Amino acid sequence: MEVYSNMSTKSRPTGHLQVRPDKMGGGRSYWAFWYDQNGERGGRRLGPAHVRDSGRRSARGAIIWRAGNGPRPTPEHLTPKDAEGQLDAILRELETVAELPEPDEQQATLADALYGSIAERERDKGLKRSTLAGYNAMTERMYRDLGADTRLRDFADGRLRAYFADFKSYKVRGEKAAKKARAEGHEVRRIEVERWTAQPPGSQAVEVATKAEAVQLADELPGTWKHRRRGACRVVPLNAQRPKCVTLAKAKALEAEGYVIARRKTKVWMLVEPAAPQTRNEYRDVLSAAFDYAVRKRWLDVNPLAEVKRASKREERERILRREDFYDTDEVARLLIHAPDVLEEAFWLCGAHAGLRLPGEALGMKWGAVDFQAGVIRPYDNWVLGQLDTTKTGDSEAIPMTPRLARALAKLKQRGYATSDEDFVFAYELDHDRPLPERPLREAFKLGREKAGLKPIKMYNLRHSFGTSLAAKGVDVRTIQALMRHKRMNTTEQYMAYAPRPELANQITRALDPSSLPENVVPLRVVPGGATATFLERLEEEIPAKWLAEVRRLYAETGTLQAGAHPSA
Repeated sequence: MEVYSNMSTKSRPTGHLQVRPDKMGGGRSYWAFWYDQNGERGGRRLGPAHVRDSGRRSARGAIIWRAGNGPRPTPEHLTPKDAEGQLDAILRELETVAELPEPDEQQATLADALYGSIAERERDKGLKRSTLAGYNAMTERMYRDLGADTRLRDFADGRLRAYFADFKSYKVRGEKAAKKARAEGHEVRRIEVERWTAQPPGSQAVEVATKAEAVQLADELPGTWKHRRRGACRVVPLNAQRPKCVTLAKAKALEAEGYVIARRKTKVWMLVEPAAPQTRNEYRDVLSAAFDYAVRKRWLDVNPLAEVKRASKREERERILRREDFYDTDEVARLLIHAPDVLEEAFWLCGAHAGLRLPGEALGMKWGAVDFQAGVIRPYDNWVLGQLDTTKTGDSEAIPMTPRLARALAKLKQRGYATSDEDFVFAYELDHDRPLPERPLREAFKLGREKAGLKPIKMYNLRHSFGTSLAAKGVDVRTIQALMRHKRMNTTEQYMAYAPRPELANQITRALDPSSLPENVVPLRVVPGGATATFLERLEEEIPAKWLAEVRRLYAETGTLQAGAHPSA
């Protein structure tokens, strides 16, 4: 007998793991598959599998995997326990989404669509925390501009055309920098920004009037107390967690779990400029994906952004690395002279001599990734938003160390703390479980740059110095792509503008200026008195090196250059 009711048919999300061979061969990967609260199927690759066949089989005949022999080849490799932990995290996230009430199609808001779209993308693609943080910043901007509680159906009035026709970029600046920019004629605004925080239940501090009350309450909780000011003592429960910044939609979900939600408003200085085509496209694509999600949910009939075209792809993809964007080898050498200590020297060399993405990949590097015997470093990790994460592309190409980088790292390892394979190379002296804060490293770079009299560039751009220096010495594009761990070749091609092209130069010269080629030069006869050697010495100083060998060949063929006439011939 079937029973029908008006109760929700949603169920708890379920999922399972599979180990599948990689398409390119040579390994296996863990995949997670699940059904969400609506019965919709999802799945994604979790990472390479470090497993071996246990010899046992499940009731359906599937292999029961065990952890592979020996240590994991890389931190990205997953044992069965690791993969189960990632699947559990996915299912917990699905349950959080399931707890959000489904809005009525007439009342669905911009916040509903944006949160649902990003949560769906995170589940399906496993977005990095840095990517999610970027999405959150974009949603906050759109909530501020368009209204988080604006009904989706209200966007059918065409307001989005005007919004993206004159789309601006907003960059946070300190008060001093903002006032300086305003004095220079730039548009600067002070904008009120709204932030949401969530704190687990039982973590809130309590203020009491007297010391006796504070001592009694601290014993009851239990907790600790501290005198704050006259007539006020603060009692904090043990193991209390600080409030954590969350998105508006996440705050609503956590509020249902009993978290204490607070809204905080603050005013910040922002530099307002016309947005680059790529920035405009990123915002348009995120908002369009949210409207597509709303259409699938039947909150909308059509996507109101369908009529708003993206900016030119040519403008978006154009990559130009100008000379003022990086330092050449001489400028890098001048910068290193002003490194305050070996720590800063090694840190800058990680960018300029190894191409690491500063500061994250250098801060995330541990001594186990530095192989002094093989003379290479293997960047596995990235320090992002106060936590360890994978690198941007997930690749871990072994990068040969220059002698200077190897010496700096070896000298840095002679310090008296944090030198084991599991310790950070640039560990924080006060807390060895964390790398150094970013701010003092950036300030040291800025100061060293100014002392060396160099043009202002970002510390990250030392990576561009690495790429252009390799290209200038004739390293091929594929090798540079591998060392810099680019996914797309067009990203690497920007460095090849600084690569020498002697063959092409010779072809152009033959076509446009053939009289200057060596074969069209009339051979000069030797003069008495041993002047040939003197003549060749002048040639070495005055003509390009690539033509000197040709001149010598002509002398040899015409018999004017006697053996031993010039020691370098």
